[in-house]
Amino acid sequence: MKLTVTKQGTGNGVVTAVPGTITWSGKTGTALFDKDTSVTLTASPAARAWTGCDLNIGLTNCMITMSVDKGVTVEFGTKVKHDFNGDGKADILWRNETTGDVAIWLMDGTKMNGGDFVARGVSADWDIKEIGDFNGDGKSDVLWQNTAGDVYIWLIEGTVIKTGGFAVRGMPDEWQVIALGDFNGDGNDDIMWRNTNSGDIYVWFVNGTERNGGGYVVKSMKSEWTVKATADFNGDGKSDVLWQNTTTGDVAMWLMDGLSMSTGNYVETAVPDNWQIKGIDDFNGDGEADILWQNTTIGDAVIWFMNGLSIANGGYVRKGVPQNWQIKVVGDYNGDGKADILWQDTTTGDIYVYLMDGMNISGEGFVTLGLSNDWQPK
Repeated sequence: MKLTVTKQGTGNGVVTAVPGTITWSGKTGTALFDKDTSVTLTASPAARAWTGCDLNIGLTNCMITMSVDKGVTVEFGTKVKHDFNGDGKADILWRNETTGDVAIWLMDGTKMNGGDFVARGVSADWDIKEIGDFNGDGKSDVLWQNTAGDVYIWLIEGTVIKTGGFAVRGMPDEWQVIALGDFNGDGNDDIMWRNTNSGDIYVWFVNGTERNGGGYVVKSMKSEWTVKATADFNGDGKSDVLWQNTTTGDVAMWLMDGLSMSTGNYVETAVPDNWQIKGIDDFNGDGEADILWQNTTIGDAVIWFMNGLSIANGGYVRKGVPQNWQIKVVGDYNGDGKADILWQDTTTGDIYVYLMDGMNISGEGFVTLGLSNDWQPK
């Protein structure tokens, strides 16, 4: 009896079968089973769709009964950032800077669809450094670092800490976590470090809470070149590096293949200081990350749609946004495969979301009003 599973789409994902083992050749997996064996196929991460199932079980599982040879197909989309429950929609992680409490809001468009405290009273010497998926389950996790240099990872499921552990203890002060990204394409986010004394850039490959190899990306990088983001700008399933020169305003990109730069170039030169990068995500659903800018003087917000090293297109999202409204986070809050924008009014505490379709606002609305400024999204 033969089961053939075909993977389609531009995103990243893993398919597992119980019982049995799937042997992969490129995008096609094949497995042998006895007659009438029931097989459950599980796809991760989020943003997937099965066809050819006898029974669909939730978002992730496809059940088939092997009475004859069968073929099923799973199509993967791009992994959703800040998705803590694996429903294909970005959520919001909050920390109260006075009490240390940490909470997650599970989002559905502009509405909160559940949420809870994750932890209370986390000590002020612990700082949330990054959010990413370290175990490849399609659910975002949280990376912490304290003033002693200890790095700790929470593996999250919904609003619950499933497990956690130290990635390292006593990291020297000059080594700073600057970004996360999946540099080797294994579905797990990796940790990028920078040595503030030498300029060396180093990546740790991560599996759950444990380091799983790594290496230098570059040594002795000049201090004026800062890593603004890591994201997949060319759609190959591996993170690339976006740089900006703090002296000249030049923006450059390295397209990465693991720890090596496959190619790189300037994206733009001499960007004025009042234009700030506010978010990196895929705003038009083409599988390639884009760049959200805001002019901090006049409030204009602009998106560059990227195609590798080149700006393929772009335009204004909105002009003249009042300065009390700040872009806090970007993420796909309605699960349409396109990133949206979360704003916070620093005067009133109101939280507002733009649902985006490219550079167009397809929907918008308040998430909540009058939230205390002690609560900050991460």
